[in-house]
Amino acid sequence: MVDPYPTMAGDLDPADPYARAAQTFPCLSEEMAGRVARYGSPEHIEGGTFLFERGQRSVDFFLVVDGAIEMLDMDAHGASTVFTTHRARQFTGEMDLFNERKVLVSSRAAGNTRVVRVKRGDFKRLVAGEPDIGEVIMRALILRRVGLIRHGQGGVVLIGPGHGADTLRLQRFMTRNGYPFQLLDTERNPDAGGFLECFDLASHQLPVLILAGQEVLRNPSSLQLADGLGLTETLDPDKVYDVAVVGAGPSGLAAAVYAASEGLSTLVLESTAPGGQAGTSSKIENYLGFPTGISGQALAGRAQSQAQKFGARLAIARTVTGLDCSRLPYRLRVGELAVQTRTVVVATGARYRRLDLENYAKFEGQGIHYAATSMEAQLCAGDDVVVVGGANSAGQAPTCPPPCRTTWYSALSTRRTSRCIPSARSRVSKAMRSCTSWVGRT
Repeated sequence: MVDPYPTMAGDLDPADPYARAAQTFPCLSEEMAGRVARYGSPEHIEGGTFLFERGQRSVDFFLVVDGAIEMLDMDAHGASTVFTTHRARQFTGEMDLFNERKVLVSSRAAGNTRVVRVKRGDFKRLVAGEPDIGEVIMRALILRRVGLIRHGQGGVVLIGPGHGADTLRLQRFMTRNGYPFQLLDTERNPDAGGFLECFDLASHQLPVLILAGQEVLRNPSSLQLADGLGLTETLDPDKVYDVAVVGAGPSGLAAAVYAASEGLSTLVLESTAPGGQAGTSSKIENYLGFPTGISGQALAGRAQSQAQKFGARLAIARTVTGLDCSRLPYRLRVGELAVQTRTVVVATGARYRRLDLENYAKFEGQGIHYAATSMEAQLCAGDDVVVVGGANSAGQAPTCPPPCRTTWYSALSTRRTSRCIPSARSRVSKAMRSCTSWVGRT
């Protein structure tokens, strides 16, 4: 196998998936490769031929028999660059093998190469029917997606002010949906002006996203962003699902795992991103099965992977606005579409409470945040912070790295009332005029 980053292998963080080559880019044993071959068909690929290209959907799984397959990313100028090479008994793919989203990278034969092509349906049978091989493949696909996110490969460029509400909204959407991106902060990056000139952009048009092929999205909505990134999947109005789950928080994803694992056709509809409120927690220590704790985003990612492994479909940026129970099958209103299902599981979760304070709306999303993840922590590093709330997330906020210059922790519980005590109200109002605030869940 070729080291994916031969020039900097010694500098990689031990937590970087690319530093764990044996797991991220495993080489199957000859016996395992023989079993995989039974699920596919042999093919000879001429050198320079693309097996699949970025932006395609429903690509196949390829096992290298002899030769080499290059995986290519696209740089800022649109040129292809090789970031890893698969050799004999290694395989292609990452988490998009389990859904119908657009693939993030391209694959090309480095020379005359023999492969086993496993079609999408047969690949799912392989993962389910060969548990030991499926475990190796699942671990590798998950780690590869983490690597793409960590290194910003196969993603997009987000240009905008780092503290701007819309920049943060787009950044959160991609982070929580596990989509790679690079942020070009116009408030701090001296190269930002050159990018704006290159794409003929003015500061009032920010934030913008530069997609593959130099396509530009100007401050898109969540649905427009999901469409542009290829995260949305086509919903067939004539298909009748066995189970439709509304909401992709822990409860919704758990329902999807149980339903799909029993062979039921399962659809999960989520307006924003998997994980729900739990997905914004920096660390969850009271969740069954994780004695050392787990971040909300990691928990959501694992649950999503598990649901998709069993065949559940996850529809992102799809808001359910109505439910018709007058006849079977039931019908869920999603935009202009009616989704048909025999069973509906409503797992819509909770909403954040808002404090009745002066200038609150002005700072919401750009100074006032509802979680203390690493992204929010980076925004306020070295600043004064006020934490409002008395529940778990509020307790975690002061300890979320990197540390702020001064942490002012105000445990104002709003479980029974939405009114703050007078002295606290005045202090929080004053703080909102001068510093960043976190509003913890309560």
